Amino acid sequence: MLDKRYQVFISTSGSDMQPERMMLAQTLVGMGFFSWGLEQRTPLSTAFARRQIDDCDYVVILLGSQYGEQSVSGVGYMHLEYIYAVTKQKPIIVFMHEDPDSRDPALHDEKPELQAKFKEFRKLLQQEVDQVFTYRTLRDLELAVRYNMPQMLERYPVVGWVRPQNIQVLQDEIDRLKEQLQHLETEMGARDADPFLNLPKASMHEMFAFEYRMHAYQDGNFSELKAQRKLTWAQLLSVLGPTFKQPTPEEYFSKRMNEYLNQTGIDDARLEMPRAHAVARCQINIRALHNIKMQMRQNDWIVPTARDDRQRMLWQLTAKGQKLLDSNLLDNDRIFQFRSTY
Repeated sequence: MLDKRYQVFISTSGSDMQPERMMLAQTLVGMGFFSWGLEQRTPLSTAFARRQIDDCDYVVILLGSQYGEQSVSGVGYMHLEYIYAVTKQKPIIVFMHEDPDSRDPALHDEKPELQAKFKEFRKLLQQEVDQVFTYRTLRDLELAVRYNMPQMLERYPVVGWVRPQNIQVLQDEIDRLKEQLQHLETEMGARDADPFLNLPKASMHEMFAFEYRMHAYQDGNFSELKAQRKLTWAQLLSVLGPTFKQPTPEEYFSKRMNEYLNQTGIDDARLEMPRAHAVARCQINIRALHNIKMQMRQNDWIVPTARDDRQRMLWQLTAKGQKLLDSNLLDNDRIFQFRSTY
C-alpha cells in the first residue's frame, strides 16, 4: 500500500478559533495529513494564502461564531479564501459550530454588520458546500474529523504526496491503472463509463439557466449578490469555444465564464441595485459549470484530450464545434466579442 500524505489548507476567522485549529491540525497530522493555513492575515498575506491553496489537496473551513478580520474590500479573509478555493475547484469540507449563539460572548463579532456577514456566510456554506458537519465540543470536532476526512479521500481522490523511496511503487501503480483503464475503455467505451454522458443532446437554441455570485459596487460600497443568467447553448459555445481551439486546461471553463460574467453582469446587478456602476469577482455556480461542461461534451463540441505535465486535464474544441463557430449558425445568438484577460 502506498504511503501517501495529503496537504490540507485550514481557513478560520482568526485567533478566536485557536483551540479548534490546534485540535484540527493535531488530528490531521495523526491521520497522515499536512496542515497549512494562516492565522494572522494582512493584504500582503493574501497572495501567500492563495499559493498554499493552489498546492493543497483539500480545503477545510473551520467556522465558529465570528466572520473574522476583513480585507480592504470589506470581505473577510476566510470568505476570500473560500471563494478562491471554489474557483480552483478544490474539494472543500466545512466544520461549523452547531450553535454559534451558545459560545462565549467574547468569541462573537462586536459590530452588528459583522454579525450579519457571519450569518450570511454561514448560510452560504450550508447551501453551496456538500460536505458540512457540525460540532459542539473539541471532542465532537475531533470525532467529526476522524470520521469524515477518510470519506473525503474516497469521494474526492487526489494524487497526494508519496515518499521518495516509494516512487517506483507509485509508477507501478500508475502503469497498472493505465492498463486497467485501457481495458475498460476497450470493452465498454469511454462514454459508457461516464453517467453524465447519458444526457440527451441539447439543441442550439435551447435555454440554460444558471446562478452566479458577484460583487456589485454602488455609491462607494459593494454588496455580494446572487444573480441568474439564461443563455442558449449557441451563446455558451460562442463564449467558451474560442478558448479551446487548442488543448487548454480544464480550469479555463470557469475562468472564461467568470470573465464573461464580469463584463456583462452589470445589468443583472442593477435589478437589485439600480445605481450599480460596476461588478467584479463574478463566480459561476460550480454545479452549473459542470453541467455546461458535460453537455458540451455530450454534444460533441468540446472534449477532453489528454493531460499536461502538471497532470491537468486538457480540453479541446472538436471539428464539429469548430465548424459551428466558423458557420453563420451562431450569428443570431453569438455573444459580443470581448478580450480575454487570461
